[in-house]
Amino acid sequence: MRSTAALPNAGLQVEDSRRAGGQTPTVPPGRKPLTWKKRSLPWAYMAPSMIVLLLMTVAPAAFIFYSAFRNDKILGGVGRFVGFNNFIEAVSNASVRHAFLITLAFVAGAVILEMLLGFALALPLAAQTTANKVGAALMLLPFAVTPAVAAMVFKQLLNPNYGWVGYYLGQLGFPKGVDLLGDPTSAWIVLLILDMWQWTPFIALILMAGLQSLPGEPREAALVDGASPWQMFRHITLPAMIPFIAIAAVLRTIQAFKTFDSFKILTGGGPGNSTEIINLGIFRVGLQSFNVGLACALGVIFLIILSLLVPLMLRVIGRRSDPEEI
Repeated sequence: MRSTAALPNAGLQVEDSRRAGGQTPTVPPGRKPLTWKKRSLPWAYMAPSMIVLLLMTVAPAAFIFYSAFRNDKILGGVGRFVGFNNFIEAVSNASVRHAFLITLAFVAGAVILEMLLGFALALPLAAQTTANKVGAALMLLPFAVTPAVAAMVFKQLLNPNYGWVGYYLGQLGFPKGVDLLGDPTSAWIVLLILDMWQWTPFIALILMAGLQSLPGEPREAALVDGASPWQMFRHITLPAMIPFIAIAAVLRTIQAFKTFDSFKILTGGGPGNSTEIINLGIFRVGLQSFNVGLACALGVIFLIILSLLVPLMLRVIGRRSDPEEI
């Protein structure tokens, strides 16, 4: 009798264990499982936009990689497969190497200066006051101007005959009619100033948002312990801001590598080829010399360099996230 009386309880325990083990039916009682047609319906809705996205991104990229191994020319008809000849020509060309070097120098200088200036602007703007909100809104104005329009305005201001910059420099005792874009050094300074004027607000807004999201408890504890403002910045604020710094630096680096308008409008690569960055070189080779294959090879090399540089930046910045290393 004892064994037969224990059977119902044992059955309940087995049923409970099965339910606890996840063996309960996945479909609630009274509801039918979704058919294949219903499951695929969302993908059907997304298919048109995905096809357009593929046509606008994947198709041009595939064409660039395909043309990089051919000697196609715009006015020369259909070319033929030449293997790595375009890449060898690009690497062995002194002008191309010079363009890559000055591009890297420009990107490094612009990003470093904009990160420093952007952080300096973000620190006072992080306090959520009415004045700071107005200041943050005004900082969007340079960022909202297209690079081509900004470059055209700068070029008019720097005109040696009637530009405001030349006039006021003459009032300060400098020679009148100085062409700042005609000298390599001053041309680079102007290009960096234009880039900093337009993109520093972008960095400052990202870092300002990061500063506003930081918790206040660590700073309050540091104040109680008698830490100085520099110690709090070095050991609390800066380590906590590393993720935001990394995001701002990577986004700005990618954007800086795409710079074209300001160089084309202000200097056109001159004086000589002192400001001819790689984007200008690709433009000249592809749309002025009509050498599509070589231009595509330059674009592929440029893409490879950028693909290697961005992970390296993230790795280097990530190492600095340890407060003991700062």
